[in-house]
Amino acid sequence: MSDSLPDSLQALEELIQVNLSISRERDMHRLLDTILTAARKMTAAEAGCIYILDRTKRFLHPEVVQGIVQPLVGSRLQPIDLRPQGRPNMADISAYAALSGQLVNLEDAYRYTGFDFNAQYERDRQTGFHTRSILVVPLSDHQDVSLGVMQLFNRRSSDAEAVEAFPTTLEGLVKGFAAQAAVVANNALLLSENKRLIKQLDQANQVLEIENQALRKRASGTLQLGDLIGSAPAMQQLYGLLEKVADSKATVLLQGATGTGKELVAACIHRNSPHQQGAFIAQNCAALPEDLLESELFGYRKGAFSGAHSHKQGLIEAAQKGTLFLDEIGDMPLKLQAKMLRVLQEREVRPLGAIESVKVDIRVVAATHRDLPKLIEEGKFREDLYYRLNIFPVHLPTLSQRREDIPILVNHFIHQCAEHYQKSVRGVKPQVLDLLQQQPFPGNIRELRNLIERAVLLVDAEGVIGIQHLPQSMIGAAEVIPFPASRGDGSGECSGKGLKTIMQRLEARVIAQRLHANDGNQTRTAEELGVSRRSLVEKLGRYQLRRKMNYG
Repeated sequence: MSDSLPDSLQALEELIQVNLSISRERDMHRLLDTILTAARKMTAAEAGCIYILDRTKRFLHPEVVQGIVQPLVGSRLQPIDLRPQGRPNMADISAYAALSGQLVNLEDAYRYTGFDFNAQYERDRQTGFHTRSILVVPLSDHQDVSLGVMQLFNRRSSDAEAVEAFPTTLEGLVKGFAAQAAVVANNALLLSENKRLIKQLDQANQVLEIENQALRKRASGTLQLGDLIGSAPAMQQLYGLLEKVADSKATVLLQGATGTGKELVAACIHRNSPHQQGAFIAQNCAALPEDLLESELFGYRKGAFSGAHSHKQGLIEAAQKGTLFLDEIGDMPLKLQAKMLRVLQEREVRPLGAIESVKVDIRVVAATHRDLPKLIEEGKFREDLYYRLNIFPVHLPTLSQRREDIPILVNHFIHQCAEHYQKSVRGVKPQVLDLLQQQPFPGNIRELRNLIERAVLLVDAEGVIGIQHLPQSMIGAAEVIPFPASRGDGSGECSGKGLKTIMQRLEARVIAQRLHANDGNQTRTAEELGVSRRSLVEKLGRYQLRRKMNYG
């Protein structure tokens, strides 16, 4: 730190000079270039870039680039969308810093999977620049007026021979520097307002275009997703199915593992259906004994049984002109299955003790995590009811099938739980996202939410969720899961006992040992093995090699 102090003071002096010359300097680009130069001197960064928010506050545009981070001729750094598809972009490191207001300090971009660095990797391939340490600083003043973000790459060591991590001791100084720089830059924006009129008009047209696109989408029947969150390919397929069925009255059967959000999907169907003005009634068929479930669903008349002192309307009647959601339909007793079949066929319900049936106009959405065809074979589920329910089956993806959505889900649950417990939580460290994206999550989204709720309770006020706030079972030394046993199904994945199988096992064992020795660094492991990083990643997936990172 002492070696970098003179540079830091020099950078601060340069910032003072920028403040003094603000009345003369009206060119925003030159001002930002000066700020970036001062920041690089302060941190000994090899390269850097400043992204500026446009007028819509939707996109970060590259304004100043220094060092070998610009792609080859014919290609430029692209704007960063802060809210693709209307959701916060928590996968991009710069978008994350701009949205959360947090400084992000990473030791090695090639070792972290909490952010999407594919574009950075491609730029490195084009330019020959090898990105290692990254420091991303929000350009916000003390009143939280945001200008954009500043990226700094590859801190050079004192001998200028090696790249090292940006020390945490510099973070406070850099944040203060960035805040002052934001004040100066915002003042420059005000002074150059007349020169920016044409650009403002163009940006205003961009805003109108975004709004027009949103209006066109709403007019064409785009779903109102509500609390459904995610943009992974598996979720895009789900949205496509929901769009096709939501505006009809067809019965829908949701199938998916526990914790995948079946009730949220059912509510989404109701919200976009012709019955949206009616009630959304939900009942878990596994939560009540048979007799009690029957009275809850069908209701009863006074005197129908001992203790029935008055009429009670059942949930089926209560859902009139609305949607009835039957969760865990696979656990409904056979007796009630027969009565439910009549409701679906005749669209009428007869309460217990009643003489006449009541006509109902309802939409039914059922859900289960069980294998209904298997239950039919075992005599535990009616085949005719299955065909009545299975008019439009929808399979919900597990969390492991949509890992790209974990950062945005984590951010959503942090805000949700922090508001519920009236706590101020600034966000989550990148290492936590990295670790979470490696977890199997058998309990899916519900398990992730419970984990984040626990972390919010543990974190200090105004704090950031770190590794220490996760369950101890998730934190351990690096561990490589052994290569799986042969399947013997002819799939090519270690089936049989021939030479090919032996060679595959040997290759898997060598990769696992090298990956363990390099503490999970895939780039270094690929270099030592003499293969490309992409080839190594493919082999890791083929051999089902996983590891726990040591973040202690």
